Amino acid sequence: MIYWIWLSKVPQIGCHISRALLKKFHDPEHIYYAEYEQLLQIKGIGPKRAKLIYNTKCLSQAEKIMENCHKHKIKIMTINDDIYPKKAKIFDDMPIILYYKGTPNSDLINKKSAAIVGARRCSRQARQTAIDLAVTLSDKGITIVSGMAKGIDSYAQTACLKNEGYTIAVLGNGLDICYPIEHGKLMYQIEKNGMLLSEYEPGIKPQKVYFPRRNRIIAALSDEIIVVEAKKGSGALITAQYGENYHRKVIRLM
Repeated sequence: MIYWIWLSKVPQIGCHISRALLKKFHDPEHIYYAEYEQLLQIKGIGPKRAKLIYNTKCLSQAEKIMENCHKHKIKIMTINDDIYPKKAKIFDDMPIILYYKGTPNSDLINKKSAAIVGARRCSRQARQTAIDLAVTLSDKGITIVSGMAKGIDSYAQTACLKNEGYTIAVLGNGLDICYPIEHGKLMYQIEKNGMLLSEYEPGIKPQKVYFPRRNRIIAALSDEIIVVEAKKGSGALITAQYGENYHRKVIRLM
């Protein structure tokens, strides 16, 4: 796992290049010990990137991340693992590793799922709509995916849990951090009865730039995306756009 973490943290090497490397070398450890000339053979890797990878032969950062994961009881799944959601791993822009806490039930993860997303400051009507949707869908055994944010996200995921459904929360920060801070109870309940996911290692604090990236994972995990209420330029609409790019069914209740 140390080599998986190392590869995920090599600077200027995104998901696409990481996957290209894995396709050629099959295992991150082989990439770590690859020669400069071997790296140059990979499509998309020029001399600059090859040199960067070749010169980043230090595992101390990865070891520190691994220690923090153990400390906070955070586990890691790779794209080679069965528990890595099948419907997400087919996309080249998905992370090669995901940090998680909770119950990674592969049957529940890979069954039909729906994202319920929307405004943080929502109307009463939208709140009730999100709750009703979460109950109706979880009654049918559909997994509810969202971002544990204020407003629509939290109302939907709380309703799902109360209805004894399965929910996945994708966070834009490390799983040792609860954001927003007042959702500590909800985060605990999701960990206990669902799953928390993040592409960010423990210690990474939430930043505005991380949430659009988080939203692509929500979209990839979901068969359909339901936008209950959202303003122009909101994260919910970014999720919907990713859903359309991934050929998911997008429903806008606005």
